[in-house]
Amino acid sequence: MSSSILEAMIVASLTGGSILRKYFEKENFSVIQKSVSYDLVTNIDKESQEGINAILTQRFPDIPVIGEEGSIQTGRQTRAFYVDPLDGTFNFVHHYPFFSVSLGYWEENEPVAGVVFDPIRRDLFFAQKGEGAFFNGERIYASDRTSLEGSYLVTGFPYKEGKHPRIEKEIRAVMKLTDLRVLGSAALELCYVAKGIIDGYWEYDLSSWDLAGGVLIAQEAGAVVTNPSGVDFNLFEGDVLAAPPVIHQKLLEVIKSEQLGI
Repeated sequence: MSSSILEAMIVASLTGGSILRKYFEKENFSVIQKSVSYDLVTNIDKESQEGINAILTQRFPDIPVIGEEGSIQTGRQTRAFYVDPLDGTFNFVHHYPFFSVSLGYWEENEPVAGVVFDPIRRDLFFAQKGEGAFFNGERIYASDRTSLEGSYLVTGFPYKEGKHPRIEKEIRAVMKLTDLRVLGSAALELCYVAKGIIDGYWEYDLSSWDLAGGVLIAQEAGAVVTNPSGVDFNLFEGDVLAAPPVIHQKLLEVIKSEQLGI
């Protein structure tokens, strides 16, 4: 892959992030409810998306952009940029400073480059396939923890209420071993797995743009990424489990035992 693609993604993420930072802690933005009361979109999401789209399409007009708040093309593509201009809108609206801009470049259903930018902390995560994962220019690695007891685990709740009983059962099983957090930005959660802050993360029913950037960053840092049943990760199914190898196996055993009713 040309390094110019990764460079353009970094520039686009910083552009989107500057828009988010400008409006953060201000009240002059509109909020619209989508599927449920906590599934929100703001005009800031859309402004960030437009800024990102402009950079990517100017530099790479032949590569489709699939974005949460506005796609240049839709549907599955043999190659595409996947963009979440504000991952963690609910946090943003409530002035909770945990949100990000996420960009992933995929070819033939495989991640090639990922960029996630936290505009509040000015933290930049990025990875290129086979080249490792980086945080503000420094190489990062997933946690070397080997025990679930006392580990830092994170999950999230799907918007579809029909999926709540499943995640609730899994949460009860996991919390017999350790505490659990819900942070609200899938892209940053994957990056925190990559940086060794979070020991394990799983969630259901996410969108391709939620995951496309962070998955490769986690993988390149040494984390194992599958779905929560242990099957190969599929960007378009939206279910993810990411953790360093030993924790991944142990967390998978706990989750699968609940899925199977053991």
